[in-house]
Amino acid sequence: MSSFEPFSQTQLFAAFEDASLSTSKHLLTLYSLAVGLNARSIVDLGIGSTTRALRAAALKTGGIVMSCDCDIERFSSLLSQQDEHWRLSLGPSEVFLKSLQEPIDFVVHDAAHDYFQVQLDLALILPKMKRFGLICVHDTQQIDLHSDMLAAIRDATKEYEVSITNLPFNCGLAIIRLEKAGHTAITPTGLPLPDGRFDTTPAALYCSVSNSDFQARDSSWKRWIRWRLRKAVKGY
Repeated sequence: MSSFEPFSQTQLFAAFEDASLSTSKHLLTLYSLAVGLNARSIVDLGIGSTTRALRAAALKTGGIVMSCDCDIERFSSLLSQQDEHWRLSLGPSEVFLKSLQEPIDFVVHDAAHDYFQVQLDLALILPKMKRFGLICVHDTQQIDLHSDMLAAIRDATKEYEVSITNLPFNCGLAIIRLEKAGHTAITPTGLPLPDGRFDTTPAALYCSVSNSDFQARDSSWKRWIRWRLRKAVKGY
């Protein structure tokens, strides 16, 4: 049985140095973002080393990581490892996302990598996010995948006010922040002010990034057919 227990601090830094992991140089970033946000509701799409980093963060924040992966055969043994800080769903991401209670503080997407599924996942996630919540999407610089990934982000967020940065290493990591949302703002870990209060109210970015900055291919009917065929063959 594979273990996806939370990283210890030593294990987290060791994984950061592991050149064989496509997410290695993002692990400390993801851990820091989750802890800094004081994230209580954390969504993890795609089981991997990021799952262990997020579970370690949840132990710090007292939150819960809700993971989903479509590979039932590979990960069914992990169901017995669930605890109060980790829940696992195996099956289609859209079914999982529709069932999630809102609001959500923090999301890491490293599951599907085709335009239509990523766009669908993001479209289901965005309305559930807290204001100033973060969505991190991996493989946005991966040589064979980045066009679809960036197009999905562009199209899913076009009706939202977001700020986006794209880290150009380890296959890329897009960090999307909701500048406006239907839910109240996150309450991050604050530093004490001189008068004893805590500065826990994020400031909005009034120079938000335009979706037109994402120079990616538009979707095509051929890609749509490939996506539907894949779902038909795999049954989800």
